[in-house]
Amino acid sequence: MKRILSILLIALCTLGVQAQYGIRVNGTDVYPATQTGEFEGFTQYLAHIYINAGDYCELYDINNAVAWTKPLNSASVSAFSLQNNRYVCSAAGCYDFYIKLKFNADELYIGPGSDCTNTPGEGGGGGTTPVTPTDYETAVPSQCEDIILQAFYWGSKQDNGYGATTWQALYGQVDEISSYFSLVWLPPSAQASGIDAGMGYIVDDYSAQQSGFGMKPFLQYLITGLHNKGVKVLADIVINHCGNYSNNCDFKTFNFGTYGSFSPNSTWITSDDEKGCNPGGNPDDGQHEPNYAAARDWDHKNVNVQNMCKAYLQWMKAEMKYDGWRYDYSGGYHTSHVNDYNTASKPYFSVMEYWYGDAAVLKQRIDDAGKNTLTFDFALKYNTLRDGIYQKNYSKCVNGGLRGRGYSKYAVTFIDNHDTFKRSDSEDVAGKKDGSSINDKSLMMRCNAYILSMPGVPCVFWPHWVKYKSDIQAMIHARRAAGIHSESQVQNESAANGGYKATVVGKRGNVILYLGNAANEAAPAGYKQAVKGTDYAMYYTGDDSQDIESIQPSDVSTQKFVKDGQLYIRCGERVYDAQGKLVY
Repeated sequence: MKRILSILLIALCTLGVQAQYGIRVNGTDVYPATQTGEFEGFTQYLAHIYINAGDYCELYDINNAVAWTKPLNSASVSAFSLQNNRYVCSAAGCYDFYIKLKFNADELYIGPGSDCTNTPGEGGGGGTTPVTPTDYETAVPSQCEDIILQAFYWGSKQDNGYGATTWQALYGQVDEISSYFSLVWLPPSAQASGIDAGMGYIVDDYSAQQSGFGMKPFLQYLITGLHNKGVKVLADIVINHCGNYSNNCDFKTFNFGTYGSFSPNSTWITSDDEKGCNPGGNPDDGQHEPNYAAARDWDHKNVNVQNMCKAYLQWMKAEMKYDGWRYDYSGGYHTSHVNDYNTASKPYFSVMEYWYGDAAVLKQRIDDAGKNTLTFDFALKYNTLRDGIYQKNYSKCVNGGLRGRGYSKYAVTFIDNHDTFKRSDSEDVAGKKDGSSINDKSLMMRCNAYILSMPGVPCVFWPHWVKYKSDIQAMIHARRAAGIHSESQVQNESAANGGYKATVVGKRGNVILYLGNAANEAAPAGYKQAVKGTDYAMYYTGDDSQDIESIQPSDVSTQKFVKDGQLYIRCGERVYDAQGKLVY
């Protein structure tokens, strides 16, 4: 399977960002085709698909969601015939589908194929069916070694300086991403108001998984590709508010299949919403900036809203195969609801966006959520990074952020995100509003070295990754080799004479971080250099052979099984062969 998915990866890498055509099987599963160039005056696309006997196929315009048929090329295999405007298969097998397009002269050639992207028994006539992610009793992994990549920035459905991050563009980078990150945070994938102009943060149909970043089939390929490389995927969950249908107080119907269909109305909105949809309802129970004027605020005390949110997350896990949640604008509703929704959906990982720079308040919000979620450590961003490292006031690095409250286990540490970078209503890590501080390499490396050395779960921002990839790769390697985790202990921490130094203890070794004037000090004997530059140095000990596939959570069960005469080992959601190589 891993070889098969690798072939799919290679095929989709050549698609670029605007692949338009594919094959639809049995009216449901869509398989994008790779453009192969010009052939005898036709623009040609190719897909390799395993088809069962009795399955039917159609040509499919993915961008416009339109199916059609044209005559079969006379040289096509005899196993297919055009019946009732469908290509019907009479013999199961792997086939090559050549979509040949020319004005008023489209045709389809089907020939014997190999290296299909799907196999018999896996999704019938249409592709590999990923396993639904495992249920977890808590959304806060213990001694978590994960490293998150925020795989987008504001406006990155197009290249705005650091590459596009559409589903197809990200698919082309799965190999590299999976070599360094074990969690990937994607932007909102549901249909939103103004999807051509926006980022998807005003959702108007949760059950329609199409956004400015791409259509549902490409998102599913991306998630499957990441899963097959041992990487879990976080969905951006926007449930504080919702876009309207035709006026301020009516909404679309959300169809979550077996998890239920929901038709919200004005009574599902808070009584103090700006548009006055439901004067008899419950007041907004948000704990920080509860009123969101750009859309209607859901009343999370309303049982209908609660059931809708639970069904949505359960469906996102079962249908889209997401592993966890990033809760957008969680200050807009009481964080106890996060616990309720995590308890219902049982994700691997959960993190709240509670935009507040006081560590004591963040700690309280985690407690309010039953300690069943992490939160972005805005206290560390503002107090340690902006007011400390940027100002070279290294005393603020000591016990920075939630770590100073004993809550590093619940902290997702970060430098910037899509909201704080290059947006007029926000500030980046240097307190600027134009994003220019990204060009200050010393600042960027000091900040990234700090979050990648310290306990907590670090989240690397896409533009930082693109601009300073080799340096960040070296930092990640050091962290993983040493086995630094969310609850690691920090020893010998001090700030003096314009510098900072600390030793962080991991499962397999240690990391030493020097900032400011301390960066001129030599590393102790036995430590290897990860990175060194102006005002920063990072050294480590540990196991250099460590990678994502070898790091396994300690609380998963192991099961041996035999398939096709070969021994395999299932560990949690991953399957390995007898030699310990990741299969899927």
